[in-house]
Amino acid sequence: MNETPPNLEASAKSALTPIPTATILIAGASGAIGRQLIPLLSGYPVLGLTRSHPTLIEDLGARAAIVDVYDREPLMRILKAAKPEIVINLLTDLSNRDFDANNRIRRVGTKNLVEAAVACGVRRLVVASVAFDLPPAAADALAAMEETSLESGLDVEILRFGLLWGPGTWYCEPAAESGYIHVHDAAKAVRNAALATH
Repeated sequence: MNETPPNLEASAKSALTPIPTATILIAGASGAIGRQLIPLLSGYPVLGLTRSHPTLIEDLGARAAIVDVYDREPLMRILKAAKPEIVINLLTDLSNRDFDANNRIRRVGTKNLVEAAVACGVRRLVVASVAFDLPPAAADALAAMEETSLESGLDVEILRFGLLWGPGTWYCEPAAESGYIHVHDAAKAVRNAALATH
């Protein structure tokens, strides 16, 4: 029996599911920050993008769209249909501690997301970044993510967080040294950046 590759299956589902309009679109909505963020945006129309966890996003109170950010055309269709004013980039790929995958999503996934945001008239882009030292390849990917965002011409807010701890992270409690931030506090900072008036 032939199986549809996961990314193609997700794209097909996205093409068949009506996409709601949303003031705020969250890429990486099912990650640690996204799970904390969605309830904080109660009262706003929110659309969360995910490759595989739409029910989780909907249970938290947002609408969900299944898409792989490497699939540019489905991603563009979703943003055109949703017409968001604000896009929040929480993209990571660390569930299997695959740092090469995480570097790729920061480079390529961010590029695709930003291009779609610009093409669809998004006003503000909020990006979750990090404030701690990384190995050279990861640091280069992080710099590319930030540069792509800042050069977009959008109203960009980059939030550089320390190591996250709390639900959905690798750490149940902060280590003795400083530089850790609870994931809920990170989510509150993202919410404030997204909703700030300039």
